[in-house]
Amino acid sequence: MTRHSRRTLPALLTALVLVAVGALAATSAVQTLLGRTPLVALDTVTGVLGLLTWQAPAVLVAAGVAAVLGLVLLVAGVVPGRTHVLPLATRPAGPADPHGAGVVTGGWHRHDLATRLRRRALAVEGVERASVRVRRSRVRVAARTHRAGTAPVREALTAAVAGDLDALGLARRPRLRVGVSSTRKEG
Repeated sequence: MTRHSRRTLPALLTALVLVAVGALAATSAVQTLLGRTPLVALDTVTGVLGLLTWQAPAVLVAAGVAAVLGLVLLVAGVVPGRTHVLPLATRPAGPADPHGAGVVTGGWHRHDLATRLRRRALAVEGVERASVRVRRSRVRVAARTHRAGTAPVREALTAAVAGDLDALGLARRPRLRVGVSSTRKEG
């Protein structure tokens, strides 16, 4: 189960740059073999690079850019992305588990959990509209009611959503924040 996002954008950009450089080199090599004028002449490249020294500003800037870009790609590959799946509680380790660690049996994708909790919120009496945002460590429910008093609706909504979160068996139960607004004034 993939619990963290994949770093697709850095990988895609790196792959596109490498494909473009490889295609340019292959095109120039084929053109040279066929006796045509290459897109990028090898003599021109070696001539320009032969004039540069290690202390030349262009070489130092290119080395700095390459080092920073490499560091960014390294960090993007090592540091995990945002979690998309909230894991369920682990089941105890059995005799087949040599390390003695629990086994994660599944999890809830944040979007699916938000949809489920939104439906649960809409089932509460007095709630006309609801939106739910699920993050790794918190769930925020914003509801709207046509009733003048929001306190009873907020209590019922908090109890319903909290009960649903408890029943799901998440490894770490996120904090719950519930807000209810009314279209009518109390009075």
